[in-house]
Amino acid sequence: MSDSAKTPRHWIRESPLWVGAGPLLIFLLVAAVDLTLAETFTSEGKAFVSSLLGGVWLWMVVVLFLIAMGMAISPLGSLRLGGPEAKPSLKFFDWCAVLICTLLAGGGVFWSAAEPLTHFQSPAPHFQGIEGSSAAAVDPALAVSFLHWGFLAWALVATTVTITFSILERRGEPLRPRTLLVPLLPKAMVEGPIGALADGLSVVAAIAGTVGPLGFLSLQLSNAAGKLPWLRDTAGMQSLVVLLLTAVFATSTVSGIQKGIKWLSELNVWLTLAMASGLLLLGPGLFLIQHFVSGFATYLTHLPQMALNRTSANEGWVNGWTVFYWGWFLGYAPLMGLFTAGVSRGRTIRELVLAVAILCPLVTNIWFTLLGGTGMALELDTAGAISGPLAAEGHAGALLAILQQLPISGVFILVGLVLVVLFMCTSADSMSYAAAMVVSGRQEPPAALRLFWALIIGSLTLVLLRIGSGADSIDALQAFIVIAAVPVTPLVLATLWSAPRLAWKELSRINTQSQ
Repeated sequence: MSDSAKTPRHWIRESPLWVGAGPLLIFLLVAAVDLTLAETFTSEGKAFVSSLLGGVWLWMVVVLFLIAMGMAISPLGSLRLGGPEAKPSLKFFDWCAVLICTLLAGGGVFWSAAEPLTHFQSPAPHFQGIEGSSAAAVDPALAVSFLHWGFLAWALVATTVTITFSILERRGEPLRPRTLLVPLLPKAMVEGPIGALADGLSVVAAIAGTVGPLGFLSLQLSNAAGKLPWLRDTAGMQSLVVLLLTAVFATSTVSGIQKGIKWLSELNVWLTLAMASGLLLLGPGLFLIQHFVSGFATYLTHLPQMALNRTSANEGWVNGWTVFYWGWFLGYAPLMGLFTAGVSRGRTIRELVLAVAILCPLVTNIWFTLLGGTGMALELDTAGAISGPLAAEGHAGALLAILQQLPISGVFILVGLVLVVLFMCTSADSMSYAAAMVVSGRQEPPAALRLFWALIIGSLTLVLLRIGSGADSIDALQAFIVIAAVPVTPLVLATLWSAPRLAWKELSRINTQSQ
């Protein structure tokens, strides 16, 4: 065997790198030359994708959730990921903490305050006749938020994809997005250009999904900085925040300190629990408890309608909200599935589905009730207390507007901003590392490659924030996320068939061996 055959190719020669980086670098170049053209591409691209695939995504997410639940309650639920002899490497609490912090990411911190308030002021078309900013609008607002961050969303990110990866890895396949094609295509095609295309475009989708939260939270932090007497919330401040956050998670990524993810996740959870307790004790605690129960009942009652009802009358709203979220989580699915498969070895399919599709959504829904519900209670008590800042500053101002109204507001604001930074850095660090792993095919990818993806994330965020300001910036971030999700749709769609099929074959094989 020649030396060249023995030595792995340098990462810069790997096809997935250029398949993934190529479109992103082209977009950055176009934006540098003609920002208007980049803006046109994102806005028109999102409209086209939403119209073409919106209905497919709605049904796919529902069917995927039902398949995952069916596997969990069937005999397949006893199948242990990684094989019968595999043991969990994390305690159940630690495992759930890592899942919540990595999969929820910083987007949940941003939208937990902004989304319920938005639906409270302008009720979703699924709830016709409800007057905005009224007591009757509270439960529908929570129900819609629960839809977008509940059972369906979490199942999409890491159930059937994770199961497929886990079983195929046990058969000797690499943990790369192309592995999802193994049950569908000949081996030669998977290992060739089609496989490289699957890897590269999955990286694009995951990077886009990470750019979104970084942009959202940069707007949020810039808004907070603008409250200080010597600073202003400007485009320059937003860019500075992006640069600082990029520097933090890029340094972490390059260092390769993966043990820190567990520690940061646990810190995130404990800080979140502390803030949740403070909101219950010092905020409208009884209001929050009552409306979590009634809002959740509204969510379950109207779930089929909210998840699948897309008509010409409500298409614009559905595309702007539900389709955006499904595209966002869909884009994350291949790389998040890889991550979840890695940390879930030793867990059964039943445990995986219970944690990812039931427990994590419930925790998320509680978090949305605490922050968003507090904002709605404050607005009902004093009209304009929250809606005023929201109208003036957009979604980015929602979190601070709520926390400023509470006792010991300084403590709440400090904890909230720390959570913003920790959630974002944990997620961006993980995605930079995962993207480098996919491209290089190595469990320990080169530091230069990790740094490359971290800088790509930061650069894209800067460009998309420049496309507009305020709400327009958020629109640009959302559009980019939706467009990037298109190529990975077939990969995730395939797991609806391959996950139960592979699990059944694996369970039959294990049962045969044990007899």
